[in-house]
Amino acid sequence: MNLELLYHAVELVRGDRYRSNAPEATFLRIYPILLATARLPAAEPADAFLRVASLAYAWMPQTLRLDTTFLAGAVTAFETARGEGVKASERIVEPIAACLSSLVGASKVLHLANPAVFPFWDQRVEALRLAEEPSSYHMGQVRSYLGFIDEVCSLTRHPLFLTFHHDYCTAYQARLQRLRIPAYPLTEPRVVESAASELASP
Repeated sequence: MNLELLYHAVELVRGDRYRSNAPEATFLRIYPILLATARLPAAEPADAFLRVASLAYAWMPQTLRLDTTFLAGAVTAFETARGEGVKASERIVEPIAACLSSLVGASKVLHLANPAVFPFWDQRVEALRLAEEPSSYHMGQVRSYLGFIDEVCSLTRHPLFLTFHHDYCTAYQARLQRLRIPAYPLTEPRVVESAASELASP
């Protein structure tokens, strides 16, 4: 991926792609609520992890299934992911992916836990990044998701990223206004992933 490619998403967002009752429009509306709910305090760390996993899987075609063998490690990794100044690493991603039996599911949980560090990730976005359809094996490798995160971080450090960020967010907020959804900010990783998702959508 590069900024030249991602810039094509700005025009897509400016267009009138979604009706007000489309699933995508619904997700746009509840996205900030998901983030806010994920940040609510919980009586126990495990409760916080399970709540966020439930939120994430409400928007996935798969049913949430936990491998409780890995639950304690996933809860510890989740708490680490929510911390200030944390960096994406295998020791954070792997336990959550193992507990959920899904690296894509782990990316959703991690994004809700810390959207400034962990972007959403799925097969469509990875196909755009690789310029080819990824294998099931590739989508199950933690290094694949970490490679995506590295590429997102590299893009956010590009000298022209602030211009792209402004243009994309301006178009995004205009879309929200058209759909009568209150405006909300997007983190830098979310801007990159959102633009990639726009380009990867049929």
